[in-house]
Amino acid sequence: MPNHQQQANALNLLGWTHFLQSNYRRAIDFAEQAIALYREISDRSGEARALNHLGSAYVSLDQYEQAIDIYQQSLAIVHELGDQQTEVFVLGNLGETYRNASQYELAIDFYEQSLAIAREINHTSGELNALANLGSTYLSIGQYQQAINLYEQSLALSRQVSARAKEGILLNNLGVVYRNLGEHRRAIGFYEQSLAIAREVGNRQGESNALHNLGGAYQSLGQNERAIDFYEQVLTITREIGDRAGEGNALGNLGLAYSKQGQDERAIDFYEQHLGIAREIGDRPGEGRTLANLGRLLAEKDQSELAIVFLKAAVEVRESIRSDIRGLDTDLRQSFTNTIADDYRFLADLLLGQGRIPEAQQVLDLLKLEELREFTDITRATWTGSKLQYTDPEQDVIDAHSSLIALGSDVIVCEETNCAELNSLYDRLSTLTAQYNQQVEQFQETIRRNRSEDEIFQDPDSLSGEAEKLLSAYAQNGQQTVLIYPFVLEDKLWIVWAATGNVIGSVEVPVSQGELATTVQRFGELLNSPNQLAELQVTSQQLYDWIIRPLETELTANNIDHLIFVNDRVTRYIPMAALYDGEQYLLERYTLSTVLAPGLTDTEDRLTNIDESEVLGLGLTQAVADFSPLPAVSEELDAIVRSDDADATGVYPGQVFLDDDFTLDTLKENVINHRVLHMATHAAFVPGQAEESFIMLGNGDPLKIADIEAMERRLRNLHMVVLSACQTALGGTAGDGTEIAGISSYFLEVGRAETVIASLWVVADTSTSLLMQRFYELLASGELTKAEALRQAQLSLLYDEDTETRLAAARTAIAVTARDGRPPTTTGFNHPYHWAPFILIGNGL
Repeated sequence: MPNHQQQANALNLLGWTHFLQSNYRRAIDFAEQAIALYREISDRSGEARALNHLGSAYVSLDQYEQAIDIYQQSLAIVHELGDQQTEVFVLGNLGETYRNASQYELAIDFYEQSLAIAREINHTSGELNALANLGSTYLSIGQYQQAINLYEQSLALSRQVSARAKEGILLNNLGVVYRNLGEHRRAIGFYEQSLAIAREVGNRQGESNALHNLGGAYQSLGQNERAIDFYEQVLTITREIGDRAGEGNALGNLGLAYSKQGQDERAIDFYEQHLGIAREIGDRPGEGRTLANLGRLLAEKDQSELAIVFLKAAVEVRESIRSDIRGLDTDLRQSFTNTIADDYRFLADLLLGQGRIPEAQQVLDLLKLEELREFTDITRATWTGSKLQYTDPEQDVIDAHSSLIALGSDVIVCEETNCAELNSLYDRLSTLTAQYNQQVEQFQETIRRNRSEDEIFQDPDSLSGEAEKLLSAYAQNGQQTVLIYPFVLEDKLWIVWAATGNVIGSVEVPVSQGELATTVQRFGELLNSPNQLAELQVTSQQLYDWIIRPLETELTANNIDHLIFVNDRVTRYIPMAALYDGEQYLLERYTLSTVLAPGLTDTEDRLTNIDESEVLGLGLTQAVADFSPLPAVSEELDAIVRSDDADATGVYPGQVFLDDDFTLDTLKENVINHRVLHMATHAAFVPGQAEESFIMLGNGDPLKIADIEAMERRLRNLHMVVLSACQTALGGTAGDGTEIAGISSYFLEVGRAETVIASLWVVADTSTSLLMQRFYELLASGELTKAEALRQAQLSLLYDEDTETRLAAARTAIAVTARDGRPPTTTGFNHPYHWAPFILIGNGL
């Protein structure tokens, strides 16, 4: 009769062995067999151990939900058995899994539970690990002082128990925190201590890491020669221990350091060596980074056309790894997202400088997606843009360069082994290098020749497919529409526009990012000052002159009546409706909307039949937490929603839940049956912190981003979401407005809503209620698009007119409504403060 206990133990050990060898699928297979046997013989302790191994395998495959479920099963068993030592370990594993999944609050919770039990039972190693992991989690979310405190506690404990290897790692981590704080000198002190310990205990990998960080610190201080010395030491060690990834990073950093020294040829040599290794080991982030660095170096050498080729290649690589970004560790992921947007901006600027506007427009669309990814820290398969196209001459350069890199890698490997084919390889490399240089010369000659014949010869034949599709949808609805991209760079503002029929253009506006941000901030302050209308209009006119004035001739000549903005950086905080030309607000001349990016905008659906467009109205009237009451919300929702046929006041059928009845469960249970979700409640969208942004539920609980994301399939029947009392950090010079787009993106995900209407700041309760009522009344007429209904509702406040007057005006002149020469006033709700903050994002039809 077989000994099931021995079989189970052997299977568990085999599974763990495969795990250590990175054979994760085999590890799962053996762990599952072990678990089945442990359950058969009722060995609960063995089952818990095998579950832990199984969870670890799923973590390594980035299947975090599966891993969490398995760890929870293990946790229940060890808790039941009273095995607190193992409980400390499992809680730590759960914390690590949530940290890998970027669910930092849950990670902190489990680490703190692990820490509490470890201290209770005097489990020193468990306490040390929990403190260190908490420190790393706080580092990931940018709470550096908290990270320092935790690392220092863990460091003291490691010294107490003489855990020298762990001490070295913690010193290195402290250096990273101080590096992020910009205290490079202090970081160097910790790196040097970490280096000494790594050498003492023979930790070659730790030695390499410390040297690498020292190189980065000195490079940040502008001491490139010292940085080069450290990177060369890293290169030696990584080659000795066979760390190809580390070797590649050292080569890439050497390239950057030599580039800073002005030694371009040496820099290019190191970059190309790094590309060879990156492609060999599948290091796509490293490949993308070095291609971008190579492009920037070529731009500095006034080879902009060639720079564009390599920057396009960098974009192509980075877009291709989107589905794998979860596989990067937290520090790498943060570094990855912090640098990509700058490279996209650099490429777009080069393209615009050469008049290659459609290509620049495609890059700008990809940039919008990148910024959303960075804000939300979520990768969505549906968030894809059109692939950048190479011209034939560009493709020839890319192909020749790739062949050169591949052969160069073969030469290096042969040099290390002194293979018999070395001389032959040298000859082939010389020949291929000469061919590549000739290819580059031909490429540049082709550009010079074609530029003399056609300045924009390299432009694709048309706009990106997404942009053309969006513009066509509006054209089919009888609206002459233009897409406007304000593109903010440090020293300039580009205004790029596109219309149907491949009408494109761009203009460079000489205003710096700093001056633009300061003006936007002042605009925001004046919008909240009812007695400073004259100054508000002067400031607004300055913004108009920068953003709209350059397009006036084109807009007039093409009879444009609808403007769609794809806003960038601080321009996201501008209520475009309130831009003033000296006589009129932009709202008075055009219907307005914004999109996150053309590729994220679905225009297939419409709200046409009132009886089939049920509204779920959720509202907060009472004071909760630090938020004031919104007494007009009840009247607002009552005027919008009729709950039954006997209700004579509501416009759309639906349901209303107020205050304590407005809960997360209410939202979950009812949203799937409605086409419109109207939430009249407080909300705060926090710049750079998706996890801190929220919508306030009626019972005082925050509706977090994670809650919205978790509803996913429940949102599939929605067409429109209206957030009628939200606010952002309007006008903050440090913000870039991605929080506005970021929050909206959770509702505008493919397969969910098509339109979001939100406000940029908290508006007076009464005027918000009135505007919303008029919007729905106008929309219910069936004669106006959503964007036009919003515009007419806003104009009704500006002109102090009722809905019937607005609807009559809209029937006769939807495109333009005259001011009738009336001077601006500050009575009633005329002031832009009341009507300007409301923006429509997505499908305006």
